[in-house]
Amino acid sequence: MARTRAAAALSAVTAVIAGTALVTTVAAGASSASAAAEPSHGGHGRHGGHGGHGGHGGRGLDQKVQEAADRLVADGAPGVLVMTRRGGRVSHVTAGVSDKATGAPMDHRLLFRIASVTKSFTSTVVLQLDAERRLSLDDTVEKWLPGVVQGNGNDGSKITIRQLLAQTSGLNEYVQDPRIMGDPARVWTPAELVAIAMEKPPAYTPGQGWNYSNTNYVLAGMIIEKATGRTAGTEFQRRIFSPLRLRHTYFPTTSTSFPGPYVHGYYAEYGDVSTRISPSSARTAGGIVSIVDDVARFHRALFTGRLLPAKQMRELRTVRPVNDAGVVEDYGLGVARIKFSCGYAWGHDGGFPGYRTWTYTSANGHRQAVITYNASGLESGEKFRADLGKTAEAAFCG
Repeated sequence: MARTRAAAALSAVTAVIAGTALVTTVAAGASSASAAAEPSHGGHGRHGGHGGHGGHGGRGLDQKVQEAADRLVADGAPGVLVMTRRGGRVSHVTAGVSDKATGAPMDHRLLFRIASVTKSFTSTVVLQLDAERRLSLDDTVEKWLPGVVQGNGNDGSKITIRQLLAQTSGLNEYVQDPRIMGDPARVWTPAELVAIAMEKPPAYTPGQGWNYSNTNYVLAGMIIEKATGRTAGTEFQRRIFSPLRLRHTYFPTTSTSFPGPYVHGYYAEYGDVSTRISPSSARTAGGIVSIVDDVARFHRALFTGRLLPAKQMRELRTVRPVNDAGVVEDYGLGVARIKFSCGYAWGHDGGFPGYRTWTYTSANGHRQAVITYNASGLESGEKFRADLGKTAEAAFCG
């Protein structure tokens, strides 16, 4: 990819895991919208369920979600995949294509970049280490990473690990920097990414504000490695991927390729960017590759208390109302709480050039929805954003 084209394509990296700004936009749109219209049979989508008894209600849910997914394709998404759970019943609805070149349909078995949904994995590992007394959420960044957060008013001795996870450190973002956007295939080290953020003064005194910053989660990954003496990927594998049997979940740090069949991601006129961007610019802030069922399995285990003791669950779910680019929402430690017409969902969203994902899980794990599509920037369109809200409402509450 030419440098100028790469730079434009990577303007989407500001979502490298764009945080939760649109989670609440979507949910708010869903809550305020009327219930989805009576569903018709999707012409080009496919759906199916497994586990438990679908019954008439299950088919009705599939039809509602199918109609919603078809609308998103009509609005411009190349392909859409929606996974839903109601108790023991899991269903997958697809619309559109996973590969424009071949016309291959979307398929729930395909890999995609989950981007900032990675933050929930990173937070979980840190909280497990806190439970094991390998570290404390009240430890300073300086204690674990001496001299890494300093300069231009940045001071790691005044920032705690809890503040990193809660996005209240005041540290600035690195992803918009031209050096990141201008060289998509470059392999970045975590220290290099943090150093870019250190070139700007903090946005506020630690703990006195909130701003979404991938820098926080790169630092959290560095602390995981310092506290355990192992790579973050090793800790993901031994603490989450293997115990939960997430057999199609990976943490590439430098390779731009996928370890199996994957969804192709598209960014405007730059086309297929799915294997052009090094995940090293995302790391523990957004580098995981997975499939929808693995993502849902992780969130169900997390929010029903299977991965963390009670004390750490309270920390995870201690939320504060925040204003992210004009959107008010609740953010905890690497997770967000989103209000729907049928109650609250927990999850996180993520965006990487070519990919966008939204995750929703009820506190009891009975309801789940994972929505993913393979294009960047569609949410800027008013109709797409409204239809995305209706899709989320139908998938989680319908």
